[in-house]
Parts: sequence; structure tokens; C-alpha cells
Amino acid sequence: MEHNAGEIVELAVRRQNVNISELSKRLNVNRRTLYNWFRQKKLHTDVILEIGKAINYDFSSDFEGELKQLNHNEDLRSFKKDSNSEHPDSVYYWMEKYIALLEDYKRLVRKDSTHNMLS
Repeated sequence: MEHNAGEIVELAVRRQNVNISELSKRLNVNRRTLYNWFRQKKLHTDVILEIGKAINYDFSSDFEGELKQLNHNEDLRSFKKDSNSEHPDSVYYWMEKYIALLEDYKRLVRKDSTHNMLS
């Protein structure tokens, strides 16, 4: 069965009544990263497991056995190590940098357009 991992995860987060800002703090990622994950058709198993741990939810029934064979503790340690946003070899490090750059650009464009309106 084809499923959209991001939608499944987002639905579980909403059902657990977990605030997105709070979840982003628990996972040590920004809110934009969470929303990007929610739009993904496929998510890395470690991301799903970490979100499940953060919201106290077991995704194994939602993903038809894809998560059952995993050693959760080992995978979560691996995820924590890989998601260290301060380590330049981490994908998340560069993803956070890129998102911050986009947010800065957006602020500059707004500032410039406001300045042009006032002139």
C-alpha cells in the first residue's frame, strides 16, 4: 500500500495534541524542518522513530511492519549523532543553514519592498 509518510506523521502529531513549536524544541530542529518533513512522501526511518519518541507514539502499526525490525535505541543514537546541527558533516547542519539563509533573504526582500513603498 502506498502511503504518505509525512501526512501520517503529521496526523499522529496532531492527534497527540503536540504543539509544533514544542515538538521542534524537543527534536532540536526548527519548525520549518518539521513542516518540510510533513510534506515528504518518504521519511527516513530514524526521523519517524525520533518523532514518535518525542510525541510518545508508536508508528509501527502505521507503517505496516517497516519499523518493527529496528533496534530503536541504536537507531535513535545514530539519528541524534547524524542530526547534530552543529556538525558540518550532518545533512541537518546544511539544511538548517539553508533555511536560515532563505528566511534572512525573505526578511531583506520585505524590508526593501517596505522601503520602496515609503520612498
